[in-house]
Amino acid sequence: MNRKNSILGRISLMILVLSLTFVGYSQVNISGTILDNITKEPLVGAYVVPVNGKGGAISDTEGKFTLNVIPQVKQLKVTFVGYTSQTIDISNKTTFEILLVSEDKLDEVLVIAYGTQKKSDKTGAVTQVTSKELNKGRITDPIQGMQGKAAGVNISKQGGDPNGGFSVNIRGAASITGGTGPLYVVDGVVGIDPTTLNPDDIESFNILKDAASTSLYGTQGSNGVIIITTRGGAFGRTSSDQIKVEYNNFISFDKVANRLDFLTGDQLRQYASDVNSQNFSDNGANTDWMDEIYRTGISQQHTLSFSKADENTSYRASISANNLMGVINGSSRDRYIARLNISQKALNDKLTLTARLSGTFQKSNFVQYGGGSSPDNVIYQAMRRSPTDPVYNADGTYYESDRSFQYNNPVALIEQTQNEQDAKKLLGNFDASYKITDNLTAQINTAYTRDDNQSFYAQQASAFSNTTNGIAARSYNNKNYKYTSEVLNYNNTFNEKHNLNLIGGHSWQSVSYDGFRAEARNIDPFYEDVQSNNLQAYSQIEWGYVSSYRSIEEGLASVFSRAIYDFDKKYYLTASLRRDKSTKYGDDIEWGTFWAVSSAWNIAKEKFMENVSLVSELKLRVGYGLTGNADIPNGIDRVLYRPTGLAQNAETGELEVVWNNNQGNISNPNLAWEEVNELNVGLDFGLLKNRITGSLEIYQKTTKGLVMEVAVPVPPNIAPKKYENAGEIQNNGFELTLNAVVLDNKNLTWKSTVALSSNTQETVTLGNLETNQLGIKKLYVSGRGLVGGDNYTQVILPGHEIGSFFLPVYVGLSGDGKFLFETASGGVTRDVTKAQRQFVGSAQPDLIIGWSNYFKLFKGFDASFSLRGIFGHQIFNVTKMVFSNPADAPTLNVLESAISGEAASITSDPTISTYYLEDGDFIKLDNISFGYNIPFKPESSIKNLRVFVNSNNLWMWTKYTGLDPELNFSGTEFGRDQYDVYPRTTSLTIGLNASF
Repeated sequence: MNRKNSILGRISLMILVLSLTFVGYSQVNISGTILDNITKEPLVGAYVVPVNGKGGAISDTEGKFTLNVIPQVKQLKVTFVGYTSQTIDISNKTTFEILLVSEDKLDEVLVIAYGTQKKSDKTGAVTQVTSKELNKGRITDPIQGMQGKAAGVNISKQGGDPNGGFSVNIRGAASITGGTGPLYVVDGVVGIDPTTLNPDDIESFNILKDAASTSLYGTQGSNGVIIITTRGGAFGRTSSDQIKVEYNNFISFDKVANRLDFLTGDQLRQYASDVNSQNFSDNGANTDWMDEIYRTGISQQHTLSFSKADENTSYRASISANNLMGVINGSSRDRYIARLNISQKALNDKLTLTARLSGTFQKSNFVQYGGGSSPDNVIYQAMRRSPTDPVYNADGTYYESDRSFQYNNPVALIEQTQNEQDAKKLLGNFDASYKITDNLTAQINTAYTRDDNQSFYAQQASAFSNTTNGIAARSYNNKNYKYTSEVLNYNNTFNEKHNLNLIGGHSWQSVSYDGFRAEARNIDPFYEDVQSNNLQAYSQIEWGYVSSYRSIEEGLASVFSRAIYDFDKKYYLTASLRRDKSTKYGDDIEWGTFWAVSSAWNIAKEKFMENVSLVSELKLRVGYGLTGNADIPNGIDRVLYRPTGLAQNAETGELEVVWNNNQGNISNPNLAWEEVNELNVGLDFGLLKNRITGSLEIYQKTTKGLVMEVAVPVPPNIAPKKYENAGEIQNNGFELTLNAVVLDNKNLTWKSTVALSSNTQETVTLGNLETNQLGIKKLYVSGRGLVGGDNYTQVILPGHEIGSFFLPVYVGLSGDGKFLFETASGGVTRDVTKAQRQFVGSAQPDLIIGWSNYFKLFKGFDASFSLRGIFGHQIFNVTKMVFSNPADAPTLNVLESAISGEAASITSDPTISTYYLEDGDFIKLDNISFGYNIPFKPESSIKNLRVFVNSNNLWMWTKYTGLDPELNFSGTEFGRDQYDVYPRTTSLTIGLNASF
């Protein structure tokens, strides 16, 4: 019996073990289909691997797979060559449709005017910069992220003012009077300010550079178009009910990158002794005034977002806080942005509704700089102030001197001046798309934005060394913008090879402004605690005034259409047409017509290319089109009057409003927009199975009918000027972009992009203004010792570039230290008025290069850096001209170089000439970043955590001796390194990116 029980016990134990083993190895069947997210074509040979499990599967010819996994496996990883890998949650489902996103640049989806297009189908000059390709680290402005990333797009910022913006120029300036910056389109809404966006909310930039791409924007497209798409949940990408949470932050420390060497107090005393100065006032201090106004700037940004998407609903909500403390005391910016993007599909996926809401709230504190030698220019005062002056008196009050009414204590200017602005920008955008048939879709997009700005300014009397009582002012400015567009989109394929896309639509937009200002001056006493916050508290004022305005509403109505055809993805033809009516132009101008046509030949698909293994992609593009420029001041086509007071009517004896010409110009009912004609030839290529890809663009862009200010006689005219269409300028250039996967193995991936561009510009004609042999004088320079009306450095003249320097040529010094200049006859004169001005260079660069690199290193490390160079241009060094006159010392401060070498022997006053003209070439390390991705187990709530360290403007090479060779290239007045700009900064940043 015992033996029998023993045998039964052993059998029971074996059955129990086998049962547990069976349970442990019971499996769940998972199946699905893997498709391209755009074309919905099946991906054959994709790998499906269980996370923390064994085995795997490969998709078949229909993209389908089947896989058995143990219950402990909760996730699958799907990979396919050339596509971004994807990890899906299998906790609640067993059947999936998995959409993979292509990494192949030639298969990207471009956002173009009123639609989208595969990159391999483009016929125009369009460049895309995705969020993954943007500069990393301390990015506080969306435009900063794409600096150096796109050929032909020059992005610059002069100085590090936290309240300053970036200048963007695409393919050279296309206007003289009008604006030269691009049009911004955000989520299909034209005219949105990109600074209202958080850089972390951006999905991509699509840059439209030629007329064939921008013609559907009519009078707004002449300077290029930048289309920004914001992030939102992508339908069908999320396979679980979990909400994706992302948190990004950084903290940054900023220092002044370059400081000029001014004399110290001891050096100034020694110089006064050396020259036996009789008017030197030594006040016993050794003050470094730049140290007194500079500080270490501390900046930080935090972004928190929530997103979710399934087959029918997607949303993303984010909130960000960005706090910038400038390197000059008193300068700062606090910006808070909230955004919600939500989309819903309905009616069996025929209807898609999208709502976008955002609010940007900003508080800025300014310090006064610019304006040359003005008494409230903080930077100029710090440079000029004698270092022997103390900051404070013995009793703690600010030290002031009677040296000159123009030279004030810069510390007092900062601390006793209130200069603030509160800005609020709200956006509501609604987009509805309805699929009428399988081939026809209707879409409406409407938006409203409201900008409110309140400014506060107050300054105490003691901020100045001269006798000026206090000032207090408040102002309010408002902008209302409305936009709507309706588009029909038809898309079909005939006989499997003929592909046709047609769109037709209408758009309308309007903008209006209004504002109010109240100011009190000569306030005595001044209440420091009140400042400008309660003007009525100042009962004792000498005088004050109140002003208000409401602008004429600017409107633009448009109709447009476009046809895109291709045969078998080999031969492409695109044609577009737009008609615009704008309120900015003359009453006799009805509608403007803008059009473009472009074509492409995909050479790589021809049979004769089948055996050319080196070339994987080769496509030739040609386009020509006409766009316009409506970015000119509103109302210049007419006479505007404003009330200037009351006067008694001589006949009736009653008081009547007196009206005066507000702008000083006469009307021109025939004033029209500037027209820009552009020819573009492009070549897209891929080599070594697209290991190397790129594009070459060659273009000619001609602007006709420039809006110019023309002098007219008075009388018979009621004003001395009018605006008319006269003149022509032409831009010619090329752009080259190269993308290369330099290394790609298990331990190291290196991707590199070079963007190179060159643009030459010529003024063809100035119309009636050519009677003035000196053309249009530009870029006047001001400073101590500069008087008279000939202090200009550039002219706009037919046959020359905008930005051409036209200067007396410096040939040396006379024995008594006077400047010598070349005359028209080849002789020499010390009288600059008798010197021959000559064209001696240009502020326009010959070559702009951007080089971006990304490294994926071993064990989760990554690195990136971006270099940028600008070559072949000159800069007029105003800083050297103003602060290198030894005659100013020892009363005022000067550069160390002013009292040594050749400069010490100069006895002439500063004089406009080539003596101050220098080469402006530079190479700058814009951005360098190192990161580490901390690994976590798949079941962890932390899906990704990357920590990084970053530096902006860490290094620069240049032979230029001024403050900063990087200048803004917008408008028509550039090429001058003014001494009173906000200093350039170098930053060190640490931060993290996390997702849950």
